[in-house]
Amino acid sequence: MKIPKNVSKIMQTLQKHDFDAYIVGGCVRDSILGKSPKDWDITTNATPEQLRVALKNYRLIPTGEKYGTMTVLIEGDNFEVTTYRADGNYSDGRRPDEVRFSDNIRDDLCRRDFTINAMAFSEPTGLVDLFGGLSDLKNGIIRCVGDPIARFNEDALRIMRAIRFACRLDFELPKETIRAIWECGENLKNVSQERITAELVEILKFRKPDRLFEYIIKRTIPEFLTLAQVAHNNPYHYTDVFTHTIDALFHCKSEDIEVLLALLFHDIGKQEARTFDEKRLTNHYRGHPIVSETMTREILTRMRFDNNTIDNVCLLVKYHDWDLVPSKKAARKSLNKLGHELCLKLLEIKFSDRFAHRLKLSEYEIWAEKMDHFKVLWQEVLDNGEAFNLGDLAINGDDLLKIGFLPNKALGDTLKSCLDHVIDDPTKNNKTDLLEYIKNRGALPHTPLGASPQ
Repeated sequence: MKIPKNVSKIMQTLQKHDFDAYIVGGCVRDSILGKSPKDWDITTNATPEQLRVALKNYRLIPTGEKYGTMTVLIEGDNFEVTTYRADGNYSDGRRPDEVRFSDNIRDDLCRRDFTINAMAFSEPTGLVDLFGGLSDLKNGIIRCVGDPIARFNEDALRIMRAIRFACRLDFELPKETIRAIWECGENLKNVSQERITAELVEILKFRKPDRLFEYIIKRTIPEFLTLAQVAHNNPYHYTDVFTHTIDALFHCKSEDIEVLLALLFHDIGKQEARTFDEKRLTNHYRGHPIVSETMTREILTRMRFDNNTIDNVCLLVKYHDWDLVPSKKAARKSLNKLGHELCLKLLEIKFSDRFAHRLKLSEYEIWAEKMDHFKVLWQEVLDNGEAFNLGDLAINGDDLLKIGFLPNKALGDTLKSCLDHVIDDPTKNNKTDLLEYIKNRGALPHTPLGASPQ
């Protein structure tokens, strides 16, 4: 174990005061896997009062003193040091009703969620592995410590953590753990939406094609429950709407959460937008991007995503079915609607969505070429400085005020019209041509300069 210098300092200080000191949990797991741990947690038999004395030369913050946790600040880093503890009952299915401090590391390890997270290590003792975590790491298994039903009933968030670890590490869940997830899934209602969302984001980033991935999507976003029953019934798809959505996600190579959320929700409005032909043999979904956008905004708001993420994902959902014509004019229009960053994300969405359709191999190749061509067109627009936003125009609101416009809606509408004009023809983006354009379209104000409208 390559323990950081400051972590070793804390551990050695505790050991000099005759206390145990182990690194524990995720940092041990990740170190064994050859990964760089994000956090280094220390566990000890010293109580919070004893920690204050033993670590008096360090700055301490009682971040969770009730649960035995003190945060140690040292040279700009912070590390959690927690007293061995044995948890009481979990009556709310999320947090222990009471915590009893212990002087036995076994008590502390046996309360943890999974065997791979229930290992501890110290320089003098070596690895403490009471539940076969090392073996499970080697064999790629996510196994609960003890009875999985008991673990999930104590804290339902562990259900999502189990699926997240299985996705992130590409590990398997044993049958008894899977059965416990089915049995205890209803308990997720006891978990805060913020915690659900945080875990779901990680599950999406490291998605793994299996029933548990599909299960957790349906369990946490109930709008998906009925989509599995919506057959596409058209020649362009080979699955129901939910399966198509999952396939599109797995075709996506990105870990960008806005791309993944847009793919997840891009067709969620299809059930509401569905219509049939006269013989009810073929389904149509005209207008489904707008319906999907509305539903996406409602769901992401409920899930406590920030406003910027919500707005960007909704834009991507709204335009996911947009037919991108490979021309400079179309490139400028798409940049105007989305901006360069979202345009690139839109390509990832369209490409992944297209791969989840029924297409011939040659059609996939054509799509790949088309997407690459659009990237080139967008870059050319940027490199040439062609206007696609109001800020790129050769005139602004002050110029219009000088020729008699009032600061009202007409002024804004005129600027937008000028932008459309130069998107059509970028050579017209100069003050002389734009003022002539305004004059020719009859947009010059009739109100005398300085006068107020009646």
